[in-house]
Amino acid sequence: MAPVEGFWGKQTATIDWCEDNYKITQYIAEFWNTITNFIFIIPTLTVLAIAIQQNHENRYKWCHIGVISVGIGSWCFHMTLLYSMQLLDELPMIYSACFLLYCQLETTSPENHHNRSLQLFFIILSIGITLIYVPTKHVLFFQACYGIMVISMVFITLRIIMKLQHSRTLYVASVTTYVLGVIVWLLDQRFCGQLRVVRSDVMPQILSPFTELHAWWHLLAGVGTYLSVFFSAHTRYLYLKKNPKIHFWMGFWPYLYVPSLANSKLNVT
Repeated sequence: MAPVEGFWGKQTATIDWCEDNYKITQYIAEFWNTITNFIFIIPTLTVLAIAIQQNHENRYKWCHIGVISVGIGSWCFHMTLLYSMQLLDELPMIYSACFLLYCQLETTSPENHHNRSLQLFFIILSIGITLIYVPTKHVLFFQACYGIMVISMVFITLRIIMKLQHSRTLYVASVTTYVLGVIVWLLDQRFCGQLRVVRSDVMPQILSPFTELHAWWHLLAGVGTYLSVFFSAHTRYLYLKKNPKIHFWMGFWPYLYVPSLANSKLNVT
């Protein structure tokens, strides 16, 4: 895309997505790609507060923090198209993936157990990826690392569902939503030119946001990621025989309620 400067100045990011820059407002480079990051931030902040209140294991609190950091970083990246903000988007994706991988690998560990060796491995892995990616700026390296992590999560989850009690509905919902997001992301990459023609020449401008496929990727990936963490925690507490229950915040957003943890927290306070 031709460079367009707005409030944040010249683009320094190595990636520019299909959305027209500074079209809605001079203060946000990619408007729809920016605001759709709310899906990572607002619901997960609420669920993090619930996890703290119920005294869930710290590993899942860190997963929620990781998801929130991805949303904040992606918001800043798409708002500014600055390279520093691109790193604030991409590197937390690696770190939060490490959090979830740790939770998955430790599904059958004792309650509140800390696997220091595995924690050290993921710390070293995160530092290594950071030290290679930041100076080289090879986006394909980042995408390959993140892709390998996601594929690893899929295989680990398959192993879990073959051995442990779990919610099939949660698993199917998380995988389906995330896979749809990936498909939408790929379509946005492949057919950007055609999508821009449709936006500008074919459909009414009021409907053009529906063709912003990267924004749809945010919504689908945000839900899929949240459900993946949810599935991991739910399976974990089923294994620990904590009788986890699925409740809904505001009547539609699922969150985990673990009666024994909530009651023990209440008794302590």
